[in-house]
Amino acid sequence: MSFREGIDDQGTYYQINEVAGTTPIIFIHGVGLDHSIWSPQVDFFKNSTTIVYDLLGHGLSTCTSDKIEFEDFSKQIDGLLQILKIQKVIVIGFSLGGLIAAHYSSTRKNHIEKVILFGTIFNRTEEQQKNAAERFIQVKETYLNASHQLDRWFSKEFLDANANIAEKITKILDNNSHEDFLKSYKLFAHFEDNLINFNEIVAETLVCTANEDIGSVPEMSNKLGVEITNSRVVIFDNGKHMVGIECAKEVNKVFNNFIEGTK
Repeated sequence: MSFREGIDDQGTYYQINEVAGTTPIIFIHGVGLDHSIWSPQVDFFKNSTTIVYDLLGHGLSTCTSDKIEFEDFSKQIDGLLQILKIQKVIVIGFSLGGLIAAHYSSTRKNHIEKVILFGTIFNRTEEQQKNAAERFIQVKETYLNASHQLDRWFSKEFLDANANIAEKITKILDNNSHEDFLKSYKLFAHFEDNLINFNEIVAETLVCTANEDIGSVPEMSNKLGVEITNSRVVIFDNGKHMVGIECAKEVNKVFNNFIEGTK
């Protein structure tokens, strides 16, 4: 295994753990976060090639556009895979990253072996759309409230017992460029299903979320499972939006079973 990190020609910061003879797994984080949220998964999949990176305008990656669309995020992945000389990947996307993974998988079919859409929104109700739009206005005017986000993303019991995780996520959120963050958050907050052809995803797909996720609710995953022909759905009993950290052991087991083709 060999580790390296760098910044590609587009200004994208990345880390890669290379393991010869394995299909690379690329992890795509959510809005306002960075590559480091995938630490539990990178550690678990240490015997496979893993790639984590910062989305445009997040972490150490730059953003030069005034407006961001899903195609921009897909081109970011294209550039990264090109510089890494990788042809085919397993893609795992969380939250906004799930939408990016869906867009990439539906438009770059030949580059995808398997897909995991994790905490991904779909078919929002009118009330959910209204709430998301109102949150965008609030965040635009008053910045992101890290404490409020932590309460939405983690259970109280987990936060009380893991102050270091709360501090880590708070630091990531607080260090965002507000202007760059809003470009991505606007795309997420005002997302409409017709922006992505989910039914064009042909690779085997796992759709999953947590039972207590109040943003990417189980009903959304179940409906995505119907929309994507070659898919199955898993709803985690515990945790909230960031169940990948809070219940990493369970999540990693499900991810691994899917990738390995076992139940």
